Formats: sequence, structure tokens, C-alpha cells
Amino acid sequence: MTFFHTPFLIRDVEVSNRLVMAPLHEITDQPFRKFIREVGGVGLTVSEMISSEALIRHAVKAEKMMAATGERPLAMQVSGGRPEALAESAVLCEAAGADMVDLNMGCPASNVTKGGAGSALLRDIRLAERCVTGMVKAVKVPVTVKMRAGWDSSQKDRGEFLDFLRMFEQAGVQALAIHPRTRVQQYEGHADWSIIARAVEAGTSFPIIGNGDVVTAEDAHRMVAETGCAAVMIGRGALYNPFLFRQVLEPGLVVTTEMRIDATLRLFQILLDLLEPREALHKIKKIGAWFTKGVPGGHGFRQNLHAASDAQALMVAIDALRLVDSKAN
Repeated sequence: MTFFHTPFLIRDVEVSNRLVMAPLHEITDQPFRKFIREVGGVGLTVSEMISSEALIRHAVKAEKMMAATGERPLAMQVSGGRPEALAESAVLCEAAGADMVDLNMGCPASNVTKGGAGSALLRDIRLAERCVTGMVKAVKVPVTVKMRAGWDSSQKDRGEFLDFLRMFEQAGVQALAIHPRTRVQQYEGHADWSIIARAVEAGTSFPIIGNGDVVTAEDAHRMVAETGCAAVMIGRGALYNPFLFRQVLEPGLVVTTEMRIDATLRLFQILLDLLEPREALHKIKKIGAWFTKGVPGGHGFRQNLHAASDAQALMVAIDALRLVDSKAN
């Protein structure tokens, strides 16, 4: 059994392997998590980021983000900058069936950070402390955090993330995922994995989960070798290749065009089963653009995505790519 096949604990919650699907805004909803579980290989799934302020107001969209289909274990991620709202939202997530509640301290989007949430919490360690402490006291399930290396390069270079690690430990945080870019970097440049290694070297009692620039199975193995992280979190890499988790666990697994087309059709069907038709079509357009990259004929399919108004017609168009692939071979 390899490293990635072995389970690990987030306090008393066992994760069956060392692979985590990252929370992705408007992507990792209930249908996508159901799909990625079916494809196989992932040990822990995380909801898309849920606004704590919207959740405590019982906004319909926010409450829908907590929907789950019995997946275990499941983390629900909340964002916000008010300790009271975050504590209350953590309680709601726990009641909705979350096995753990995650605090977002990494989102770089300006519409999130201008409200003091996401990576903006990296600018105020005392506020961040009140936020995580309030959440830990409010729920029985483990509280985890996903953070960036700092707000900007100067904060990163000062190693202030290590101060946050010590604070998290004292506050009772049970796991930490680190994306080693700064907020200023957004998604540009390279993820500095040495930050993950330094976090591991700090010797916290909770597991450090590495995240950033893992787009192949080799990247995942290299991240562990270079950093010593307890698990690897994969985000955008799984959008281009939903079989990536399995490839980490099954060396030599070759993903064929047929497999990719079948997977795309299955995801589309799950979206249609679980969402309203208009919402399903929106998601199909968005995810279909990623899933068909590299598929023969996929470029032509993507060119017609924007104007599409019928989900079933898109499914027929995806299925027709099999003929393009057979001719190419």
C-alpha cells in the first residue's frame, strides 16, 4: 500500500486516503461532488465556499450549497469576517450533516476580501483568531482552515503564516490546507511549495494538506516528496482531468477519450437530475469547456457552447465526439 492509499485522521474523522478535492467556487456543489466520488480516488470532498452572512440570513442559494447526498466525509466551507456569523454558520453546517467545517482564509476575489473575508483575514491575526475560536467553540465537529501564504510577498517573506499556524493550534483547529500563493498573486505565477514544507516542519499537532499546481499524478507524488505534507488537495487539475485522483492511486492508468466522453455525459446527467434545467445548462456550459479540452473535436464543441440553449442537444453533441475520435484513430 502506497502513501496515498493510507487513511489519515482529522481529529476523529477518518479520511480513507490522502487525496482531497479542493473547494471551488460555483464548481464543487452537490452534483459535482457526487460525480467526482463516482469517478473515484478522492478521500475528502469540500463544498463550494458558502457566505456565513448569507447562511445566517437563511438565503435560499446559501442553504442549497449545504445540500449533500450521503457522501462521507464531507467538509463544508464558510467565509466571512464576523466571528459571530461564522460561529452561527458553522452550527448550521453541522446540523446539515457536515463532518467538519472549514474556514476560508484563501479566496483572493475582491468582492470577498473587501468585506474582510477570505484572504483578507490574513491581514488581521487577532480577528482571525476570534473567528476560528468562535467556530471551534460552537460545534462538535472538527474545524479546519484553508489559507494562502500571505496577503502579499512581504507578508509571505516575513513568515507570518507560521504565526497563524501557532494561533490555529492554540485555538483548536484540526487541519490546515495551504495554497502557497499570496492574495496579490491571485492564480498567477508558481505555487511556492517551500511554504508547505516550512509549515510541516513547524511540527503542528494537526495535519498539513498541500495545495497548488498539482495537475498530474507526478505532481502529487512530488509535492509529498518535497514537502512532507499529510495529504494533497487538488483543484483546477481535476477540472481538466477528473480521473486525476485515480491516476495518483493507480500508476499507469491511461485515460482514453472514450472514458472522458463517458465521464462528461455522466456529469451532465447528474446536473440535470439534481438542478433546475436553467442552472444545469449553465453548469454544463461551464464544465463542458474544461472537460472537453484535449478531446478530438472538442474545440468545435466549445465554440458552440455559449449559444446553446438545450442541455439534451449538448449531450448529443458530446456523444458525437466519439465518431471524431474513431476517425482520428
